[in-house]
Amino acid sequence: MTREGYESYIMYLALQKHFSSNYDFFKYNGKVKASIDAYQKRNDVFSFEKLTKIVPQRERLDFFVSHFIDDPKAWIRSMSKTKWEEHKAKYKNFPKKFREDLEYVKLRGPSNLIHVKPDTIPEIHRLVMSNEISLESVIILDHIFPFMQKHVDQVTVPFVWPEYARKFEKYKPFVKNKLSDTINTLVDVARDVLLKT
Repeated sequence: MTREGYESYIMYLALQKHFSSNYDFFKYNGKVKASIDAYQKRNDVFSFEKLTKIVPQRERLDFFVSHFIDDPKAWIRSMSKTKWEEHKAKYKNFPKKFREDLEYVKLRGPSNLIHVKPDTIPEIHRLVMSNEISLESVIILDHIFPFMQKHVDQVTVPFVWPEYARKFEKYKPFVKNKLSDTINTLVDVARDVLLKT
């Protein structure tokens, strides 16, 4: 057992808790109660030890997040390098993807897409659910032109929506942190695409 393996286990627990409960990873700085003894007794301890050799320390947060976004209760043994690589690819050329998504949004009419109708999920989120635009793009769009809180307050659809809204809110701070260096560029892209006549 290594200290690094134990620290990866703590990060795993904190992120799992963040995505599956009211716990806030950022508010509590990723701290959770879990003893070294409890770690050593786990039947998946080897997986955490192996992870330290495969995933560099600076990238472990992204590795775990890439799995917990879609499965808040993901087990360490079901996590794969493939899913992590797909997640990294999303961010590699994000400004280009963001522009493409916004051009698609503009064609559909941005105000129509964020309009709340009774017993309906707003169209912009339906586009995410059907993989026509990325969740990351909508999170950044909401950062620039806030609309999600209104949707959370007004949409009353009992199925699919609550789970999606929770995923959106839980994933949002990770997206903003990941893209913080390019946020000014993304704001310019949004203005250029959506506000230009």
